[in-house]
This record gives sequence, structure tokens and C-alpha cells, in this order.
Amino acid sequence: MNILSNYLLVCLCRTKILLTTAAFVGRHSAPPGKDIRGNRSADGYPFAYRWAVPGCIGISGLLLAMLGTAGGARGSEFASMQTAIAVRNEAKAVGITPHPGAQLPLDMVFTNSHGRQVRLGEYFRAGRPVILAFVYYQCYGVCPYLQTGLLHAMEKLSAKAGQDYEVITISFSHRDTWQNAAHEKAEQITDATAPFKQAVDEHWHFLVGGAKEDQRITSVVGFRYRWDPAINMYDHQAAIYVCTPTGKISNYFYGIHYHPADLKLALVQAGDQQISTVFDQILLFCCSFDPHTGKYTAVAYRVMSLAGVGVVLGLAGMFGALFYWEHKHRRTAPPMG
Repeated sequence: MNILSNYLLVCLCRTKILLTTAAFVGRHSAPPGKDIRGNRSADGYPFAYRWAVPGCIGISGLLLAMLGTAGGARGSEFASMQTAIAVRNEAKAVGITPHPGAQLPLDMVFTNSHGRQVRLGEYFRAGRPVILAFVYYQCYGVCPYLQTGLLHAMEKLSAKAGQDYEVITISFSHRDTWQNAAHEKAEQITDATAPFKQAVDEHWHFLVGGAKEDQRITSVVGFRYRWDPAINMYDHQAAIYVCTPTGKISNYFYGIHYHPADLKLALVQAGDQQISTVFDQILLFCCSFDPHTGKYTAVAYRVMSLAGVGVVLGLAGMFGALFYWEHKHRRTAPPMG
């Protein structure tokens, strides 16, 4: 409204200036009662002044029409700006901000899928990292796919659930109950392959909490979400977290598909290499975790260093074998004379 008012004021001022200029020109461009050629008008006014008022009125109308067009354009631009601001604010309210090294509140109390009160720290044990996921058990969007993707990745891991790691899924919604958690766990047991059903039953824990607990733990890990009344569900993103045995965030993976090799390296790194093999150690030396993609990528200089060491050792072995063969098969020349 302020912009339109300013435009209107400017147009009125310009109209007044045009009227004053036209009147001045009409009065001083010819003798009284004559036009610039000396012809007198019928009413005694010079022709220039006679047509000045209608002309200025027409110009004023044109300016007002332009004002309406500009005002409409600016109004549309303002509405688009307001929409963009609203979308940006909504985007800030939903997302995942990495907090590597953040300490989970292990003293928090949740309710498990059996309706029993448990401390979060009960699932963190020495030498055993934890895979952590946040879902909404009544979600019909991305959450079921996250759970399925995690289950498939776990089934392909060489590390064993319960022996090498634990899995915790926490609902971030106070609308969920422990019965919802029990139903979700039963579905995962049903979907798991026969050799993996017992591991899911005993070492994949499904928890629910109240509104305060949900807000506290999600803020620690940087998980932001909001309730969308238009679709009657939560708007959120998907990710899983790999935590150390002491409850610190080590790595995280975005999306709903998780490569078993990357997940294994993350568990090895989080578990202080206690579940690693020689091959895992080599991969960890050559690869580094990228927090922007949530994946392990090769580090060029480390790969080149390892390749250089391999080349040197290979050449040393080859020359050593040649010298040994030559020494073993060397013939002593007969004495001369």
C-alpha cells in the first residue's frame, strides 16, 4: 500500500506540473485571444490554452492506467516474495544438520515395544556401536522405506547384530504409543529373512517417548521436522546415524538406501576398529567419510601412497627372487692353466 500511495502522489504532482506548464504556454505563446498564428478562438482563449486542460486530463488518465498496471505487477511480485519467504521458513523448519561428535543423552527414559520403561544407555555397551534411526511409526510416507532399506543393509552386513552392533529406532512423535512400536517391530521380524529374524527380535529396539523427550534427542542430533495439517502427517527427511559405544554421533547416512560396505566401515570406525579385519583397515586408510554425501570416498594421496608402497615391495621381491635364482644356479668356472 505504501508503494502504491507513493506512485499516486508522484503522478498527481506530475499532472499539476503539466497543467501549470500548459497554462503558461497558452498565455504567453500568443497575444490574448489569438493562437500562435494570430487566429482568435471562438471563446476568446488561445487554442493552446483551450486544449491544454483536456490534454492534461488525458495524460493523467494514461498515468493512472500505468500506475494500476505497475501496482498490479508490484503486488504480484510482493505476493511471490511472500510465498518464497514462507517456503524458505518451512525449509528451515525441516531438515538434517550434521552434528558429528554430539553426545546423546543416555540418561533419557523411553518406553520400548513391550511397554517397559528403559534408559537409552542400556543399549550402549563397550565395543559395540549402535545404528540409530528416527521415524514416525504411523507414517505412510518415507519411514517404511527407511526401515526396509536399513533391514536389507543389515542382512548383507558381514558384521552380526547383537555381537558387533545394536540397532535402535526412536519415534520422534508423541502421537506414537508403545503398541505402535510393537506393531512396527513385528512387521520387521516378518519381513526379515529366516536366519535374521532372531537378530531383529533381540537386537533391534523400537522406542517411543513424550514430546519433551522427542524434542530433546532430535535437537541433539540435528533432526528437524514439523507437523503438516494439510496432509495430516509429519514433514521430515530420512537418515540413519552410526554412534560410538559411548553414545557419540560418529557418522550418518542420508536417504533410504544404505550401501553395506559403507555401513560396515562406519561401524568399524565407530567401534574403535574392534570388529575390523585387515581389509577393513586398508579401506579405512584409503577412504574418508564425506559429511556432505554421507558416503565414504577414496582419498587420492592415500591411495597413491599405498600403491607406491605396493610397487616398491613388488620390485624388491622380484629383484630378490632374481638374485636368489642367480646365486643358486651360478656355475663355478674351471681354473685355467
